[in-house]
Parts: sequence; structure tokens; C-alpha cells
Amino acid sequence: MSGLGAVTVLGVVDADNLGFVLPHEHLTVDNRVHLATGPEYDPDAALTLKTLPQARLAPRSIAENIVMDDDVASAAALLRYREAGGGTIVELTPTGMGRDLARLRTISTATGVNVVAATGYYVERAHKGRVAGRSEEDLAAEFVAELTAPVDGESRCGVIGEIGISPPPHPDELLVLSAALRAQDLTGAPIWIHVTGRRPVPPLLDFLERTGRDLSRVAVSHMDYDLDDLGDHVRALRLGLYVEFDLFGFPIWNAGNFLHMPTDTRRVQAIMDLAGRGYAAQLLMSHDVCMKMQLPDWGGFGYAHIPSNVLPIFELLGAEPGLAGQITRDNPRRLLCWAETS
Repeated sequence: MSGLGAVTVLGVVDADNLGFVLPHEHLTVDNRVHLATGPEYDPDAALTLKTLPQARLAPRSIAENIVMDDDVASAAALLRYREAGGGTIVELTPTGMGRDLARLRTISTATGVNVVAATGYYVERAHKGRVAGRSEEDLAAEFVAELTAPVDGESRCGVIGEIGISPPPHPDELLVLSAALRAQDLTGAPIWIHVTGRRPVPPLLDFLERTGRDLSRVAVSHMDYDLDDLGDHVRALRLGLYVEFDLFGFPIWNAGNFLHMPTDTRRVQAIMDLAGRGYAAQLLMSHDVCMKMQLPDWGGFGYAHIPSNVLPIFELLGAEPGLAGQITRDNPRRLLCWAETS
């Protein structure tokens, strides 16, 4: 008897076997397209205890920090996640940003954690000539191909993302998003959209609202840079979108895009607020581990932070029983399961 399952790098997995899900993480990302330069920075500095203060103040100012190439440390962090009850992660590294399905297979096999890979393109500065001049149909065909057939002879992608939207959105970014929506229509695969801070959110929601389409399989990431006003969150939820709080444990100083970065307790309070308004089924939680300094071997919380340290906050704050489980199991499972199982 067949049903719907999630496409992982090791094959299609039944919904019941996904377990606890982190829907927005990275294992192999290369973020050097965003490398910060300036006389006050030494981008070639080694990431050590002595340079960790620089990394916390300006994480993209040290090249070594923003390349996830320590697979031993990543696997160790995933093992901690599994020991804490974790079952699955969604690895949202897009094309051209260090996506490496062979490495993902190796790490998944070594840890026993399901890993879902992504197809798509990030913000315009990371397109590197792969998008400009192409048609929506051509891009959609690329995404569909990677979702329905092995990319490298062995693994399919299981989601579309993370589709990058800048402030203001670049036309090529909206082209990629339109192609992603077209690919979703053809496959049923879910979409994750990247925004940095609050500025891209209103024009993104305007664009999505104009499509007039069902948005119930689309998630907007990084909606927890600023929680002083939940108006954009409520608007996104009313449109049917998933809203993702995925910066739990993010180790950075409050400056620039992170000026209003909330505590993890404030994140949980905002989630409880939105759940209390009737949107519990549209909320997601993750860490967006995308830098070495977020891994335990490099001084960070790693992938086990939410199950180990954040879930108890729900109980301490008096959340409805089952809310955390709904957000970390039921909601992502509903999004991820679109492919036929046998």
C-alpha cells in the first residue's frame, strides 16, 4: 500500500519515521559570497577562541567561520541531536552555495538522522550567472528534475529552497520564486523562502498575495529577527503561509540586521501568542546552523539546542500541552510528505 513520504538523500521516508524535525539547517553551506571586508577585519584569520569575539560581532568577517566544511564536527552535532530525540533535518543549502549531496549522504548514514536536501537559488548576489536571462519555465524544469530524479545519480532533493528575497526584492529573485511556485504545482514539494530582517517581508507578502494561489505549502524563514511587532507574522499566517522561527541559539551581537534580535524565551512567547490566536498548525522552529561557531565543537549550541534547552521553556511559560510537539513534529511532517512511497 502506498502513501506519502518525505524525500531524503537516502530515499523516501514514511511520515511516521520522521520523528522530531528541524526544518531549517545547514551541513555543507559556503557563505563566502557574503564575506565582509574592511580594514577592521582579517577575513583570513583562523577561527579560534581569540577570534571568536570578532566572529560574534561580525560572523561573516572570518571566511573559515562561514564555510561548513568540518563534517566531523557536523556529524558529532547531529549525533547529539539524535541522542536528544531528533529524527530529521531539512538541509536548505541552495544550488551554488556549497550544496553537496554526497557529503549529506555520508553524514546521514553515519548519524542515523534523516537529511532532506533542497533545490533552488538564494539571493541574487549568490546566483553567480545561473539565473539571469533564463525563463520561469526553464528554472521550474530544473527544480522539477532535481525533485523527481537523482541529482548526482543517487539522491533526489526533497524541498524547494531556500529561495532568497532581498530588501528590496531583485527581479531575478522574484523570477526564481515564481519558478519555485510553478515547480510546486508540478510536484507538490514544499517551498522555503529566505528573508533577512523585516524589510523584505511586506513586499514578499504583497507578491505572494497577488498570485491568488494556495500558499499552504510555503514557509517564510527567519521571521524571528524582530518580534516587537507581530503584524507581518499575522498577515503571513492569514495568507496561509507557514511562519518559521529558526534563529534559536543564534550567537551574535545585536547590530545591523540583528539589532532587535530577541532571546529564545521571547521567541517562545511569540510562538505561544500566535498559537493562541489559532495559528499553531502553521508554526515552525529551527536553528539555521550555517556557521562553524554554531557547532558544539566550535563553541555553539548545535542542532540539539531546541530539543534539549528550548522545549523546557514551553513548560516553564505554561504553554498548552502538546504545542511544542505539534510544531516540531506534526507541522513539518505535513509539509515534507509529498512523494509516493511503496
